[in-house]
Amino acid sequence: MPHDAVIIAESGKDGLTGILPERLAVDGMPASIQVIANYISNRGRVIKPVDGDGMATWWSAPKLNGVYLFGYLQSRGFNNLLINKYYPERDKAEEAIKKGPVCVVISTTFVRSRHALAQMINDIRSVSPGAFIIAGGPFVYLSFLVKQRSSEPDYLTDEAKDEYLFFAEDDPQVDIYVVSPLGDDVLCDIMGRLKKGLPLDGIRNTARRIDGEYYFGERDDDVSRAAEAGVDWDRLPGEIFASGVMPVQASKGCPYRCAFCNFVKDRRLIYVKPLDRLIRELKILASNGIRYIWFVDDNFRLGSSDLDKTCMRIIEEGLGIRWMTMIRAGTLRHMDLRLMKEAGCIEVQLGLESADALVLSNMNKQADPTLYRDVVERVLEVGINCSCYFIFGFPGETEDSALRTRDFIKSLEHPELEGCLTWSLFPFCLYPMSPVYEIEMRSKYGLAGHLRNWRHRTMDSERAMNHVREAFMELSNSSPVYRGDNLDMLYSLTPSDRKRFMVGRHKISKLAMDRTLSNAELFQAFSGVLPKELPWGPSRSFSPPRQG
Repeated sequence: MPHDAVIIAESGKDGLTGILPERLAVDGMPASIQVIANYISNRGRVIKPVDGDGMATWWSAPKLNGVYLFGYLQSRGFNNLLINKYYPERDKAEEAIKKGPVCVVISTTFVRSRHALAQMINDIRSVSPGAFIIAGGPFVYLSFLVKQRSSEPDYLTDEAKDEYLFFAEDDPQVDIYVVSPLGDDVLCDIMGRLKKGLPLDGIRNTARRIDGEYYFGERDDDVSRAAEAGVDWDRLPGEIFASGVMPVQASKGCPYRCAFCNFVKDRRLIYVKPLDRLIRELKILASNGIRYIWFVDDNFRLGSSDLDKTCMRIIEEGLGIRWMTMIRAGTLRHMDLRLMKEAGCIEVQLGLESADALVLSNMNKQADPTLYRDVVERVLEVGINCSCYFIFGFPGETEDSALRTRDFIKSLEHPELEGCLTWSLFPFCLYPMSPVYEIEMRSKYGLAGHLRNWRHRTMDSERAMNHVREAFMELSNSSPVYRGDNLDMLYSLTPSDRKRFMVGRHKISKLAMDRTLSNAELFQAFSGVLPKELPWGPSRSFSPPRQG
């Protein structure tokens, strides 16, 4: 029986980043711990299936946008299929779409350009030309806001228009867009009408293209229901929990105004989940086999004063979960970090961005590099991994300031501490709707261009990308962020073995960037990054690799 909706949470392709091309691959697969273990045990060859691959990894976790939509539509009586990552699950998606569902619903939470959306939709149309496609979510709403601003003289460049919806003749072939920061009820209205064969005229917060022209429905931006929106975990089928990893929101929204950020900021959407409700959700997840939680807050519980209490409750409930979260350094300054570790925290993510005071001020970060250093060192000292995010090239960046940030990152590498430093390095991207994109700010900095191709008075995008690559090569006692490692395997290692693996993998990736390593060289290099006795399986063979 066809589904009412085939829900697609994301494409499954990597988005914008500065370091993805430099991450290591083995036999065409990302060099995750499970792939490397397979490669070594098979003496220099990856033999599929790879034990532990696609399970218990941060990357394999269902996307929260898809999980929420699935549960919400199920609660409204619709029968749905969730495709977490379209391209990796293409066969499953194709089979379901060929059966003729009422609609295909695409969330754009992780879409970065209209071209990426069009590519996925064209692929769907190749399977089912007549599929009714609904698209909604953050990128659709952002495109609508950009469209509104485009009438202002000199605000939007032609290059920017090409990246967003509602401008081009070759826009994706979407039948109807949901244009709202909170569009689940609009989606239900559309689906209900489709099932009954009713016309789609007059639906608020929508956009349709008719005879080459876009028609936007009446606006109603009431978001009073935002605090009620959540996942009813009890309604979800067992396969949702199969990976053992789940994203959870302990709070929503962000009150800050970083100058590089183009996320839609609406203070009406800021919300801290009551602690009792959060603990109840975590208990349900743990009872369904979830062992790892990724708190996807912009700032864990918005830095509220109950963070130590939250950790105490997790300990008291005996949930046995491990977790990771994005959090501000200023929030960690006041936290009991040993309590965090006891509560299961294995990693914190910090958006440090720069170590230069002027650049941070230009970013509207209101941050202190001295505080950054103190917090990171304390986190690593208690044995929590710390992943830090840095941006090179923001207006005001000079050669000296970029080198200062690079030196700062190197100074955070502490081989003697239990926790491991990981990082993601990005070149600055110039996004419409970000504060720095405003005309007066561009004039102030002499800033011109779009996205990854820009220049200002003290740097351009090419030099910023060079700093990303140079920083990558000079860091030696830390690791880029890898989200595909099997966490059960990674955390079965002792802290020292885990750090040796992560640091060793990065050293090998740098060797592989300089020249093509022979199979024998690669095998020999990998043989030193994992212990001889693997905690999760039989002893490894150190005999020479197979030839060929």
